[in-house]
Amino acid sequence: MRHFFSYIAIGCLAIYWGVTLLFVGPDNYIKISFLEGQEFFDTFLYQKWGFFAPPPKYNDRLYYVFENKSDSTDTKTFEVIAPLQRMKTSKAPFNSAEDILDYVLSSSLHSVSDGLVAVNESLSYQQDVGEMEEVTDEIRIEKGRIYTQTTTNFQTLKNYAVFVAAKNHIDINNYYVRIEMTQIDMPKFADRNKLNSPTGHEESLVFKSDKFTIERK
Repeated sequence: MRHFFSYIAIGCLAIYWGVTLLFVGPDNYIKISFLEGQEFFDTFLYQKWGFFAPPPKYNDRLYYVFENKSDSTDTKTFEVIAPLQRMKTSKAPFNSAEDILDYVLSSSLHSVSDGLVAVNESLSYQQDVGEMEEVTDEIRIEKGRIYTQTTTNFQTLKNYAVFVAAKNHIDINNYYVRIEMTQIDMPKFADRNKLNSPTGHEESLVFKSDKFTIERK
């Protein structure tokens, strides 16, 4: 009986490490074939392995765009990542709440980005093997948006819209909401002075959601 439970424990451990190595490893056909499995992994077992990894090449930015339901010219836009990181720095070392929030938002953004990459690679594979005709940029954007908006990571970002609205004194019942993700290029250390120039870094749109509503009583 003791050996039986030992075999079960070893089997569970082997499955865990096998799944972990699959989803944190480089993109490949097997990985992109399990988008739903990766979504589950990112939600409950998220890990970011940084050993020997190159320095990041960009900073993430997360925008919430509020559009008045009765007046489309009334829009308000708030970026939430940069202010949160400044708050973390100013409150250190007593910044556990900000640190947890930063982790939740950042891990959600990373998971969304990974999902978009996987969708693009899946589409490219289907095109290469003849399952689809030419995959245009419009198709990639649409498929990526549709997939992302079904994930729990996107739901997390949607839920955070309530907090953003309350913090900025917006009655969320009167506004549509749209989420936008961007990435800002980070110059190499040798080019660090370029950050202070108007063209020192570029911000590119990674994801733009459909408009949605959140009713709060």
